[in-house]
Amino acid sequence: MGARRVSALTAISNRFCRYELRSTDVDTAREFYAALFGDGFWGADLDIAQLPAAAAARGVPGYWLGHLAVDDVVPPLYRFLDAGATRLGAPPADGRDSAGVVLRDPFGAIVALTPASAPTAKRRIAWHLHVSRDEERAFGFYQGVLGWTALDRQDLGERGRHVTFAWDSTGRAVGSACDMASRPHVHPQWLYFFATPDLDASIARVRELGGLALRPTTTADGHRVVACDDPQGAAFGLYERGRASV
Repeated sequence: MGARRVSALTAISNRFCRYELRSTDVDTAREFYAALFGDGFWGADLDIAQLPAAAAARGVPGYWLGHLAVDDVVPPLYRFLDAGATRLGAPPADGRDSAGVVLRDPFGAIVALTPASAPTAKRRIAWHLHVSRDEERAFGFYQGVLGWTALDRQDLGERGRHVTFAWDSTGRAVGSACDMASRPHVHPQWLYFFATPDLDASIARVRELGGLALRPTTTADGHRVVACDDPQGAAFGLYERGRASV
């Protein structure tokens, strides 16, 4: 180990550093996730806030918002906007975006840009899935702005086409972009999969607590995954690593 050691709470830029649940019922949602994952679930990298009133009035369900750590918010912000993204919420009163901004990306998924001084997530998110109608264009955009690396391309039939990616050229796979928003009733989004050691037990617990869990599937690499909704309608995923990678 060299003299310079990166703290667990020091963000590395151009990757997700924290995740914020925007919920229609903060207290109930807080209890749901604590009951599902344990009392230590919430922390600096996993937080919760009230869904903005304007969004709730339009019938928008709760959702998980991922914050991308960047060294300087403004340059990537303008690259997002130039590509067709839209800002969500009013600009800051002083006109400065350096503190962070929430956007609907050019493909319809909501994401935040935040200064890289924010805490780095503790790998409780096992997979990041970007859902759009065109996985190649979506990944190409994030690759161009943030420098992510494509690792593999897979056509999984009814589960869509995927481009798996790493944060950089030396890393492991951390997510994929897929074209599932081209299917009926699937909307563009970033979907975050929480690690669990026992998928079946977690699915049963989600349902017991009033959430929704779809039919689990197995990835090409042998991991078991399932998409879920919490009782307020916020989508999330569960991810059980295959034995070979544990």
